[in-house]
Amino acid sequence: MILRGVGRRYGLRGPWVLRGLDLDLPAHTLVRIEGANGAGKSTLLRLLAGIDAPTEGRVTGRPRTAYVPERFPAALPFTAAGYLTHVGRVHGLPAAEAAARGQEWLACFGAAGYARTPLAELSKGTSQKVAVAQALLAEPELLVLDEAWTGLDTAARGELDWAVAERAADGATVVFVDHDPRRLAGAAGLAYRLEGHTLTPVPASPGDDGPYVRIEAAGSPPAALPPELPGAPAVERDARHPATVRLTTTAAHSDPLLHALLTARPPWHITGLSQLPAPVPGGAAVDATPASPAASAPEAGPYPEAASRPAGAGRRTAAATRYQAALLARSQRWLAPLLLYAAVLGIGVRAGQPLLDSLGYAAAALLPVTAWLVRLCVTQEPPAARTVTAAAVGPSRAHWASLIAGLGCALALGGAGTGVVLLVGEPVSTDHTVAVPLLPAALAGLLAAGCSALVGAAVGALCARPVLHRHGWSLAATVLGSLLALVTGGSPARAAVTDLVTGSLTGTVRMPLLPAAGAVVVAAGAAALTARLAALRE
Repeated sequence: MILRGVGRRYGLRGPWVLRGLDLDLPAHTLVRIEGANGAGKSTLLRLLAGIDAPTEGRVTGRPRTAYVPERFPAALPFTAAGYLTHVGRVHGLPAAEAAARGQEWLACFGAAGYARTPLAELSKGTSQKVAVAQALLAEPELLVLDEAWTGLDTAARGELDWAVAERAADGATVVFVDHDPRRLAGAAGLAYRLEGHTLTPVPASPGDDGPYVRIEAAGSPPAALPPELPGAPAVERDARHPATVRLTTTAAHSDPLLHALLTARPPWHITGLSQLPAPVPGGAAVDATPASPAASAPEAGPYPEAASRPAGAGRRTAAATRYQAALLARSQRWLAPLLLYAAVLGIGVRAGQPLLDSLGYAAAALLPVTAWLVRLCVTQEPPAARTVTAAAVGPSRAHWASLIAGLGCALALGGAGTGVVLLVGEPVSTDHTVAVPLLPAALAGLLAAGCSALVGAAVGALCARPVLHRHGWSLAATVLGSLLALVTGGSPARAAVTDLVTGSLTGTVRMPLLPAAGAVVVAAGAAALTARLAALRE
């Protein structure tokens, strides 16, 4: 990934947080970002993850990305395993594979016992383990970590050190910020300091610590090691077993070193592999911890099928939509709009009333309910969780998923309301003298409900973030926008409802085809505008 002349500021006249920044991020590399508090490290990471768009300059070549925010929210209505499954599907994994990987990473971090625990009941440390697991299970090509080690216990920090180094060894780019200056210092390939709105390279320190790996291998006599081994490992030989060696290297070089040993002629046989949390001083013995399960198959990595796994944007957007729908359903925030719609129908629709009049009433009532539902979907996700989804599919697609989830819920509600009206309404004209054909009336009612839902979705999208962020202004704008959409001339929703009501006077069913087309245009325009703003202003 390449950044050229990148700058970022918040607001049209806000101060520049970043300015004139150039950066090349090669594969197979760990990149550390340093800087004082308030220097803009988190802003840079958000740009790299694709959550924010630069105010100026260009970012090109962004690969599949996963992001761990600085503080992960616990206010999501999922269990730990359920959330990991949803995020895995957003990244393009099949449901079963996403669930399996989520369980494996929870076990790696010592949190397998909390798989069925609701996120809201987890401690801060366990929540952070879930945050890290959701990023690692996707095997991203770009992994962005914003102080991901904060809150983890010692064992989990060691596992994360190992996993990060393994990601880089497998070809990914890992960019991280951490308050500990010694974090991955021995393995990080590049380091930059952020100051004065731009980046300055930091020279590597030869004495830095980092995660190390010990490889035990046995060869055939005379057991000569291949020349120029990757990582320049420290070599120890046992005088009693001259064909056996111990090699110690950084985790970032462990995979290339293993490959060199296994492909040598004659090949070496790997008899042991263990992780060392600290470097070996002067060749002294160090107690080793068992290697991560991810290292059991270094040639192919933990998931050999991952090379053919990346899914298309459409599939990932659909998965993000299902996630948003599940988030709405589990939060039960849909209950208030549902009760409102049911109450309005209960008051305004009576058995024996003219069918077309009742269908028009039901369609009109659906518009503010849809605006409410869409606004709920757009705002229901905590900011940190929203950044995780946005990094996986992009902020625009994540916003589209929220809108589609809200609109889908409203359309289902409108279909149910139309069905109720068809059951209790009388298929006659307003004066009860002309019979109204039931099937065309049902189709016209569904089209009118669809028009109202589409226009309501546009209202909800324009009256929530990223257009309006303050709750009070957003709520007032939603109410006012819904009323205007129902009474303003030229509104597709008003035209569709009017066609039903005026048709009821003569017993004629008028299909609101033109209003339906207009509603589609209005909803698509509002969605495209707000999705674009989500990428620019979030």
